Amino acid sequence: MSDIGDSDISDSETSEEDEQLIIMQEARMKNQNYLEEVVPEYSNEVFFEHFRLSREVVNTIAERYEATPEFHRDSGPYGDIGALNQVLIYLWYIGHQTASFRDVGDRFNVTISTVHRIIRRLTYFLSNLSSEIILWPNDDGKRISEEHFSQKGFPNVIGAIDGCHIKIDKPQNDPDSYINRKGYYSIQMQAVCDHRRKILDVFIGYPGSVHDSRVFRNSPLQNSLDMKCGRYFLLGDSGYPLQNKLMTPFKDR
Repeated sequence: MSDIGDSDISDSETSEEDEQLIIMQEARMKNQNYLEEVVPEYSNEVFFEHFRLSREVVNTIAERYEATPEFHRDSGPYGDIGALNQVLIYLWYIGHQTASFRDVGDRFNVTISTVHRIIRRLTYFLSNLSSEIILWPNDDGKRISEEHFSQKGFPNVIGAIDGCHIKIDKPQNDPDSYINRKGYYSIQMQAVCDHRRKILDVFIGYPGSVHDSRVFRNSPLQNSLDMKCGRYFLLGDSGYPLQNKLMTPFKDR
């Protein structure tokens, strides 16, 4: 009886292991064809959910990337990795906060070193585009933004300013200064956005423990705000100082 019981347990464990192996193999087969067969079948809505940009914008980025010295056609187990697929790999990585290089490599069936090269190249490429993409609005742009903010009860406003924390690994130098109020390591990014949430100005680099008001005081925007806004204003939360061109909340007493 003991032998029979041991045999049943052994058979059960073997069966569970076989099922797990089948599941892993099916997942790997799916990932092998993810870019070639799965992604093209996504609806526009599902595509946006996964990659955070529309297909049109992604294709435009890929075309520009392919025409630059930063682009190199990497090779994977199933052939070359072209510009479009590299952009998709990059967008997946930056759009999923908890994704590691290994996670991305498994999903797209590429090596970790390939993922690292793609992330590095595309980060450099996109950084070089910032000067022609992140622009303060001209007079027409200000007027259009003002109309939209006015409809929401904020006349003469063309944008809003705020800070956000970009999570980083523990720095080697002065790590405590990078711990933000939520308890993780980060660097500060200050951004101004218009009514469409398009970034008009960005300033980045201060440690996570630094307050928004200090980041603002040390940013180039502090000294150029009057000139940039003209007769208009920006909105900011209570973390920012009230200024001629920067409106912050006040208590109705």
